[in-house]
Amino acid sequence: MNNDIMKINAGNNLEQTGNEYLLIVFFINLCLLGDNLLIKVLPASFKFIKYISPACFILITICIVFFLPAIHTLGKNRIRNIIIGFSIAGSVVYIAINYGAGLFLKNIALSPYDISPKGVIGNIAVQIPEIIAFIMVRSYSVNAVYKKTVHPVFWIAVISLYLAALQFNFTKLSIVRSLEDLFICIAQDIMPKITLSFLMTILCLAGGSIPCIYYMCINKIFMFLFPFLPSLPWVAESVIGIAYPIILSMLIWEEYKILSHLKPSSQKENIFSFSASLIFLVVFSWFIVGVFPIYPSVILTGSMEPLIYPGDIVMIKKIKTEEEVYKLKEGDIINFKMGNITITHRIAKIESDEAGNLSFITKGDNNDAQDPWVVPPNDLKGTIEKVVPKIGLPVLMIHKNDNIPEGVSNY
Repeated sequence: MNNDIMKINAGNNLEQTGNEYLLIVFFINLCLLGDNLLIKVLPASFKFIKYISPACFILITICIVFFLPAIHTLGKNRIRNIIIGFSIAGSVVYIAINYGAGLFLKNIALSPYDISPKGVIGNIAVQIPEIIAFIMVRSYSVNAVYKKTVHPVFWIAVISLYLAALQFNFTKLSIVRSLEDLFICIAQDIMPKITLSFLMTILCLAGGSIPCIYYMCINKIFMFLFPFLPSLPWVAESVIGIAYPIILSMLIWEEYKILSHLKPSSQKENIFSFSASLIFLVVFSWFIVGVFPIYPSVILTGSMEPLIYPGDIVMIKKIKTEEEVYKLKEGDIINFKMGNITITHRIAKIESDEAGNLSFITKGDNNDAQDPWVVPPNDLKGTIEKVVPKIGLPVLMIHKNDNIPEGVSNY
């Protein structure tokens, strides 16, 4: 009987403690919302408007560090130090993936930021306090609810989604006029912020606020300092922005669970496996955007049936030299550029002028007639090496409402 009463009392104490921490979490998150709203309601002509928001974010950070009850993270000190290393490596890899994709796609543009010394200092002074405040609120919130509430996973998900929503571009959402625009907005702006938010939550649970600060600040400061930045198409930007945080989150959480049960002497091997995973992630991302000699392309129509169906992925080997052009023969399947689209069709005929210059007449296997155009060597992109069935169906669904020209197999 006494044991049962003790259990009930213990449960009540946990619930009471959890409620107290929920109130603290609610308050500090409300402060973030208030700061965001304050900057929107103040008139743009207000003289000190650009200093008010950073000052509020600094005040929030000071309150969390010095005045709130301490909350310890899940990871021990030795693990937190390793998580910091993972965060730095992950941030550098993210920059490398974006920059590599930008270089390959030739989408490198001048930085929109002022890169003069005064401009860099001003950008850091305005944006870094906001980044740190968001991270401090996140770290305190998720660790508090994880340790002090009876439904931690639910509250962690709510906090992560809420903090992501504070970063949404609602102005961009307000001007959406079609389902296609809405889809692009969700893929390019909303989903990457949600996946990044959950990555930050994983880092905060495993290592506290410091790994997150390293991850975010390395990216931001690079953007403030570098004069040329990648300006990727929305599809590439969405794929990297959504997939990378998800994969990195899973890697870090798995590494954390393994490290928690490893002896310090065994941790070097685990760090090596994490580094190998990041390198694989870079290589895979560059393969997707076409950095290597062989790259994938999704087929969107049925002009090459029955060999290639919509939703199949073809592996394309790049044509780089004149010698490779002259080795092409009738019956080869080539990938070539035609205006703003790329097409995958079979060579029906090869023509040569008096100077020996080649041109190619093509035809889709499922088309009744040859294509009405002639393909010059400069428009050739590569030859088809392999067909992987149905892997590209998600991309096909994205483009199902696009006005794809009749007889074209992919673009």
